[in-house]
Amino acid sequence: LYGLGAAAAACCVPESLCGQPGGRRTEEGEHSSPKELYKAGNLTVFGSDSERDLPVQLDFHFKHGTRAFAHWHGLLVRRKLFLDTPHRALDVNSCDSLSATLDYAEAKTDVDWVFVNFHKLRSDRGDLLRAFGYLGFELVRPDHPELPPWEDVLFMAYPMEREAAREPE
Repeated sequence: LYGLGAAAAACCVPESLCGQPGGRRTEEGEHSSPKELYKAGNLTVFGSDSERDLPVQLDFHFKHGTRAFAHWHGLLVRRKLFLDTPHRALDVNSCDSLSATLDYAEAKTDVDWVFVNFHKLRSDRGDLLRAFGYLGFELVRPDHPELPPWEDVLFMAYPMEREAAREPE
């Protein structure tokens, strides 16, 4: 992402799922496990340690019933939350989990914009565009300065309804 280096670019790559298995690498090469940051209802949010001016990895786990769940990987970067769209995102569990994730972002962070991304060649691309559009997300042009210059990924943005909502920086 614009001026954020490899750490931020790791998000939004469908293969990377916004992070590394087992947690975030420290400078010494050891892994630090994400910590539980929030739990309410069916939503549990895990996050990496927050370091000044560095992106923070967030994982949103949503339990629906005794066996069903949904999981969104995200990266919090300067008042923006980037989310990788999971497979089967149009399932009821994922739709409910996205609503809970947006509620969390609005209530517990200073996020002004939430960006979702998915691969252009996904078989459910049209359905995703319609569903996210219905929820208030808008397609972001590929050359937007906040996005990585990848040709095979679509991004959609959702403005958080705050008193002083701003355009994406």
